[in-house]
Amino acid sequence: MKKVTKIVMGSIAAIAVAIGVSGFAMAKHHGDMGGYMMHKLEKKLDLNESQMTHLKAVTEFMQAKRKEHMAVDYKSQMKELLSQPALDQAKIIGMMEEKMQHMRANAPEMIGKVAMFTDSLTPEQRAELTQMMDKMSKRGRHHRGH
Repeated sequence: MKKVTKIVMGSIAAIAVAIGVSGFAMAKHHGDMGGYMMHKLEKKLDLNESQMTHLKAVTEFMQAKRKEHMAVDYKSQMKELLSQPALDQAKIIGMMEEKMQHMRANAPEMIGKVAMFTDSLTPEQRAELTQMMDKMSKRGRHHRGH
């Protein structure tokens, strides 16, 4: 893969993650993650109807994948592993590999949806989105004690 392609894909993935993580953090205070982030992005970026449609597609996809992830009871699986006299490291690695495989399988569709949204933004909206991401990143480091 070309270096430029890797950079573009990494940037798109970073935007998706930032939107998701910041939405999750804000949802603790405001209830609905997707609704809050869509409202915030719509107002801050002054999104048009087409852009909102693309953003909604990203949000719905992320919410659906989150529901799928939450349907699996990883906590009880970990409790079961911890209840054994020796930690089954191979089982944990297998669980991690399964999650990573699931993420990789969903990545092309997710990146495509994020690209549809970001490609529809004006240069000014992209700059504002970048500033929002910087603010969220600084806020996250502050809350983690860095």
